[in-house]
Amino acid sequence: MAAHIVKVKLPRRVELLSKDLEVEVRSNGRLVGTLKISKGSLDWRDAADQYSRVLRWQKFARLALKEGQKKKRK
Repeated sequence: MAAHIVKVKLPRRVELLSKDLEVEVRSNGRLVGTLKISKGSLDWRDAADQYSRVLRWQKFARLALKEGQKKKRK
């Protein structure tokens, strides 16, 4: 199984104001992609692609409910 490493670059404040939260995802040391979280959307940029894929929060919520695996809250 692949070993995933997720690194997060936090802006000075936790609340997202004008800077995005950037999450770098690696598998077995190789960059899988970068997720940028902003007030308006999630942007995924695959390591092998020059374009970002953008999901607005409402679309992400629908996708998570439809495709996500259910997990009981702790």
